[in-house]
Amino acid sequence: MKKLLLWCCLSLLGLHVKTQTKVIDYPVEGKRSTDCVEFYRAEVSDTALILRGNLYNRPGHWVQLASSARLTGGVTGKVYRLVGAEGIEPDQKIYMPATWTRPFSLQFEPVEDKDRWVDFDEGTATNGEFVVREISLEEKKERKRIHCRIEGQVMGNPAYSRIMLYPEGTDDRVNDWQSIPVRDGRFSFDLYTDTEEPYELCAWSDKMTGAWRPVPFIAEDGVLKVTFYSLEKSAEVTSESPLNKELLAFNRQTDSLFMRSLRMEKDKLRREGKVESLEMQALHKQFEGAKDEAERKKLGDRAQELYRTGKAYTPEYYELEKKSTKAYDDFQAYSLDYIKADSSLVGLYLLKNQMERSKRQGKDLAPYIAVYREIYASLFSGNALTRYVRNWISALEVKVGNRFVDFEASDLEGTRHLLSEEIAGKVALIDLWASWCGPCRRTSLSMIPVYESYKDKGFTVIGVARERSAGDMKAALVKDKYPWLNLLELNDRAKIWEKYGIGNAGGATFLVDKEGKILAVRPTAEEVKAILDKILWQN
Repeated sequence: MKKLLLWCCLSLLGLHVKTQTKVIDYPVEGKRSTDCVEFYRAEVSDTALILRGNLYNRPGHWVQLASSARLTGGVTGKVYRLVGAEGIEPDQKIYMPATWTRPFSLQFEPVEDKDRWVDFDEGTATNGEFVVREISLEEKKERKRIHCRIEGQVMGNPAYSRIMLYPEGTDDRVNDWQSIPVRDGRFSFDLYTDTEEPYELCAWSDKMTGAWRPVPFIAEDGVLKVTFYSLEKSAEVTSESPLNKELLAFNRQTDSLFMRSLRMEKDKLRREGKVESLEMQALHKQFEGAKDEAERKKLGDRAQELYRTGKAYTPEYYELEKKSTKAYDDFQAYSLDYIKADSSLVGLYLLKNQMERSKRQGKDLAPYIAVYREIYASLFSGNALTRYVRNWISALEVKVGNRFVDFEASDLEGTRHLLSEEIAGKVALIDLWASWCGPCRRTSLSMIPVYESYKDKGFTVIGVARERSAGDMKAALVKDKYPWLNLLELNDRAKIWEKYGIGNAGGATFLVDKEGKILAVRPTAEEVKAILDKILWQN
């Protein structure tokens, strides 16, 4: 009788273990071929593997998943078939509602214990199929030093169904970013990093439409709370973590001192219809009723004339602009004093922001560079923000008359190449491009005749493609057929664009002489030819 009871207990225990489900949130650790499909949860049991996620696209646009979708075991290579779906019907176009998203789940055959991760694809073997690599089936054991808990809500904006999270300064065209779903108006995420560094949050739907308002913060231990409203209304952010608390306090203080009254005055002029001049307002109405392109061009030319002559806005608005210029100068002076006195990571972050703004405005950068070198250059070694500021300042010297920036990168076969060795003793065009940058590729194509004419006379071209995947570069090379060596800058790993000061641009070209001195920045093919005719003839 005791043996029977023991057997029954063990059987029940075994049944419990067998049917227990292991849940892994945010299981995707590898690359994905699309932003339209995101898996946020894996549920693993002996009876099935269920992937839960969301489809994303613009309202009225569709996403379609094939019924041949499958998983491939990361260790065994075994294929696990799709056996069921909820929320969508495979092989059917799923049109997106006003929320830009549709939740779904896919059920696959049970996965062997050996397969600690799986790859997802649609089994169609076509260029456009959805692929998601390295879906982890093991519970995460975070070993990074920093744990920043992000908690947020969205108020009255159903389009904000997905929040993007990424290190500040990265380009989502070539770098992966964390997708955070918004469910019932709320979202959360646990961010783990090794160092305190700046990150940004923004609404994916805004990014897709080309206008977005990022929410900056510093990843540090503690909780960050965010409330999103709309593109027109800034998000509200709170945190008791020391760095974010300091940054938020600085922003509130400077807004109160320099910006708030100007916003109120501008809002008042807008309500009273006193922003644009009466003539400019009339032009807007005429433009709406214009009968053809010729009439619209005429009206547009007149509008440009009003801007040039200072008659586009009311006298009250022009006076407000003068106040704004004075307030912004005062803000920059206040900020610089704060940065000098602070010497924290927040101070370095504010210094970076002020330098970037001043460069865009054509203002003197010397005071900021001096503060960096005197106070911050020796601080925060190994921090991503320190590296960025150092590269940003160095990139200011990438100009005609100065030396090119050397770097190392791989070709598509994985062979490493040092730029200085490849161009030694030659006049060279450093061609920084990207498969997704149309103007870059047109420039590169225009250089082919120049290369063919001068390649045996001491001229060469070295291309570097800035890509999210090597496959994109391969496809572009097959189509464009560049005859010179092309290297790969994958996911900005070597920070080449950062070092050359072209940030999130698609690319640029730099012509250098045999000694490595920059002769021209972004020259046309005709300009390159003219320079080559001159210097190669002299030699």
